Amino acid sequence: MTDLKFDRESTLALLSFNESLPSLPDFFLKIQEIAQDPDSSADDLAAVVRGDHATTAMLLKFANSLVYNPLQTPIGELSKAIARLGMKETIHIATAISLLSGISIPAGLAHVRNFWSHAFAMGMICEKMAKGADPQQKLCSHERAFMTGLLHDIGRAALSMRIDLAYFDRLDSQKNKQDLLEFEQDLYGVNHAEAGRIMLALWLFPADICAAVGEHHSVHSPSYLGRLCYQANSYCEEYLPDELSFDLVTEKVMETIKEHPFDLSMVTAGDK
Repeated sequence: MTDLKFDRESTLALLSFNESLPSLPDFFLKIQEIAQDPDSSADDLAAVVRGDHATTAMLLKFANSLVYNPLQTPIGELSKAIARLGMKETIHIATAISLLSGISIPAGLAHVRNFWSHAFAMGMICEKMAKGADPQQKLCSHERAFMTGLLHDIGRAALSMRIDLAYFDRLDSQKNKQDLLEFEQDLYGVNHAEAGRIMLALWLFPADICAAVGEHHSVHSPSYLGRLCYQANSYCEEYLPDELSFDLVTEKVMETIKEHPFDLSMVTAGDK
């Protein structure tokens, strides 16, 4: 690939330029409205999801998988899929799919699928680590942990959409040659963690999620959510495959956790 380089000031200016900021998908926003409304019902969720055929099909696929259907009793109705998966899990899956289909990452289909499969796995692992480290949700809600994990690498999407359309191709060319953060810092003047923090702040996400995303490669993050995200990311990198089909994420994550239980000692350091 070319030796083209970007200076930090130009990269930050492009990342922070509001007028060209890509919008969060409408479907994502509708799902979040349901998630944040304590009075919402499964019928409300079904009414939103039913209008998106890809999400409906994927929810049925999850509901008929061995993880949620050990007796192998097939179903074909969305309402039954939501009942089997549960509201929370349905919202998690729909949220991930809404970003997968609604954010146009300039990369090949394989890159896009792997990107969001990893993001979904991270969301699951962050949430499960949070349940183990902080079952009473005194430090952070488990839903917030899931969202942080899901969005932890959004800076990579930001770099590809706003700075360099060839971002993912460049990563392929340097794979195993240089640390990812060093490669990004050398080429763009920022890394994807910083880019993600900027992007989420522009999208008006809560400050603690923005900070945690910005620190998810920092072993010494001062925040609980940042340490949680770092530990979950390290766990994914060590135990999960680089390429994973989206519909198999839940099954693979559950198998991996059974084989490799979490070490949560660093997550709550300084918070107890």
